[in-house]
Amino acid sequence: MLSPLPTSRATWVFPVPDLDGRRPEVSDGWASRRTTTIKKPDRPAVTIPRLHLGADIMFRRRQLGELADVYPPGSRHGTDRYFMPDTVPALAASAGVVVYARWTGVGFTVKVFHPEGWTTYYTHLSHVSVAVGQTVAAGQPVGFIGYDPGDPRKLMHLHFELWRGRDDRGGVTNPGPYLDAWERRSVPWSWATSARRNAGLSYRPVGDTGERYPDWLHALKGKSGVYVIRERRANGRPVVVYVGQSNTGRLFETLTRHLQTWRRWKGFWAGQYAEGHDPGLTYDRARVEVAVRVTSPEEALDEEARLIARLRPRDNVIGQPDDVPF
Repeated sequence: MLSPLPTSRATWVFPVPDLDGRRPEVSDGWASRRTTTIKKPDRPAVTIPRLHLGADIMFRRRQLGELADVYPPGSRHGTDRYFMPDTVPALAASAGVVVYARWTGVGFTVKVFHPEGWTTYYTHLSHVSVAVGQTVAAGQPVGFIGYDPGDPRKLMHLHFELWRGRDDRGGVTNPGPYLDAWERRSVPWSWATSARRNAGLSYRPVGDTGERYPDWLHALKGKSGVYVIRERRANGRPVVVYVGQSNTGRLFETLTRHLQTWRRWKGFWAGQYAEGHDPGLTYDRARVEVAVRVTSPEEALDEEARLIARLRPRDNVIGQPDDVPF
């Protein structure tokens, strides 16, 4: 029997996490007016009205212009009042079973059916981290927030819906009153690192050999940017060992090559070789931490050079300066 409220017997959580104490909120809610343009060959385009059957979720700027240098209004990262960073997970609102997880015309989409008889719907995801048939817990990431590729603005946000029944949009319900009552979860985040190019880097462990890479690392697939690897010494003091980049949308693959020790060679040292331009440097996953900055492809090379000059990593041969005025 369908529960009258999706809060009675199970834990329900807001589907976007708090980031360092900052709470996401509904930026565009139930039944706001939208339009859809339909184009057919040899016929003029027709624009028809429709209603928004869900909730769009983003983070509100505390004042106009806040974080505009990193999440500019009018870009995919935000409007004048709201913004959305990269690599923010969408969370399962409650325990359930994934009944749908695939690419659609509006981005990756996930549907979760819950024992109380409700279905939750998450779309405009850039990646998914679950598979059909998988059981999920409340607050577990189901994917990472992206944008609708058909949206001319490509504005990053989570579109969330709540349905009465199993996989049936005919039972779509205003999620607003429920969202207001659900628990909040948080994920580790540093606004100082995320918000300013010149701020300190935020390093995170990548797990031990044989373990699955963390979700935040998988979220780098398809992205460009730079990475910094530092190694923990026996005395506990870390040392930056390598700075690298990908300007071809292969940040995940380029970074994780340094964590694969089998059949790998150090190409900058005599008698050793590597594949293509790969220097072949590898590191013990259990001893290193990694910091990442997602950038545009055009910015990746410049940011790599800047970080090499600033950090002077131990194992980078190319790009080390004789003197750096900062």
